[in-house]
Amino acid sequence: MLAYSTTSPARSATGAVGKRRRASLVAVAAGSVLVTLAACSGPGSGSGSSADATPTAVNTAVANTPTTLTLFSAAGLEAYEQDLADAFQRKYPKIKVKLRVESDNNFNTVLPRVLASDSAPDIVQPYDLRGGVKDGLLTNLDAYDKAYGWSDKVPASALTPGRVSNGVVGSGPLYQAGGSAGPLTGVFYNKKLAAKVGMKTPPRSIGELEAVMAKAKKSGITPIVASNQDGLIGHLYNLLLGDYMGAQKLSDIVYRKPGATLETPAAVQATKTLQKWIKAGYFASDVNALNQEASYGKFTGGKGLFFFQGSWITQTLDKNFKGKYGVFPMPPAKKGGKYAGMTNNTLAFSIAARSKKKDAAGLFLNFLTTPEAAKVAVDNGYAALTPGADSKAEPSLSGTLTKQIQTGYAAIAADNGFDSWLQNSAPEVNTKLTQQLQLLVSGKVAPNAMVKTLQSTYADALKSN
Repeated sequence: MLAYSTTSPARSATGAVGKRRRASLVAVAAGSVLVTLAACSGPGSGSGSSADATPTAVNTAVANTPTTLTLFSAAGLEAYEQDLADAFQRKYPKIKVKLRVESDNNFNTVLPRVLASDSAPDIVQPYDLRGGVKDGLLTNLDAYDKAYGWSDKVPASALTPGRVSNGVVGSGPLYQAGGSAGPLTGVFYNKKLAAKVGMKTPPRSIGELEAVMAKAKKSGITPIVASNQDGLIGHLYNLLLGDYMGAQKLSDIVYRKPGATLETPAAVQATKTLQKWIKAGYFASDVNALNQEASYGKFTGGKGLFFFQGSWITQTLDKNFKGKYGVFPMPPAKKGGKYAGMTNNTLAFSIAARSKKKDAAGLFLNFLTTPEAAKVAVDNGYAALTPGADSKAEPSLSGTLTKQIQTGYAAIAADNGFDSWLQNSAPEVNTKLTQQLQLLVSGKVAPNAMVKTLQSTYADALKSN
């Protein structure tokens, strides 16, 4: 899958997130430990061929068969994935998981060649899922999904990015699966300033959020800290798009579903909302000149109430702001509406088509749906869900930061609201969006024109690809 490398926890940015530790699992959505499934076929069935991209028979009774799996990892995820491997081996001591590590800069380049080689790894997180499926490098996991019941245990929106059909991500056979864990992209807030403006609960709608920002502005507090030299108002813009368009409509664009379009009244409304906040003075006047690092300094320096970001920034904020901030999910457009937010699933993996140990690899993917794997994710700074997480707790300003991240993530999951960054639809869109956001801030583009330009860029990118 594509990853918005500048701002989301992509290959080049996972080091800090992957090495982050938290003392314990707090408020992970409850779920029972999975019962080991009986074998669906005889030993060896469905996994012997090194190039069987579509197994039809699955053996789930492989836990007691000694073997070693190879997991191909980017260096930035090594610490996190080693923790997953260690936890898996504690549960299934006869199956070893050995990491094969490549530098972050080289991972995406060498991955197709590695998957096509005679020494292909067994398990991997592919950057380009669409290309891996097209080239026959990844295993169709539908048989494993049926055997282990993943579609009944994992939120649909967490599995959607792992489905590919006719070159389109988001539907069809499953090629990437596991549990549900990832960063929460939402609204970080300064606790002291929130108390000053009387914010005692998270806003439940865009209207309520606007009311808090208006009160902050009136009190001499900058409502929103952001950087737009690098287009990072894009976090907020994507959250607004998810709110007004709905997570599925936004995901359809990112996954290049035929007929998907940004040029809709909902997208224009999201853009108008952002423009309204710009004109209201909710951002610092020099926001177009600020880069990401400078925005961190402003937020931790108490220069603004809200910071629309992802939970991968907690390690940076904790250096000199620990305990002084919290986070809640972006409120829906209307009170009672569905939560939505961008994430990427760090507990979703693929099995190489050339793997000779597919059934053991399938057991590893199934392990990723368990509370043990969820705990590893949370200990590494992610939010995570476990089977049975069909209810959500209301987001709150109380509790630990870890609990707030967990609760926000669970609220989005309960509404099947996971989506992705518009920038991930095509590199050309990423570049154009930064330009358009800067123009919007400077008052040089209207919302309708901005949406039309982004859609035109997207359409041209699809044609060229």
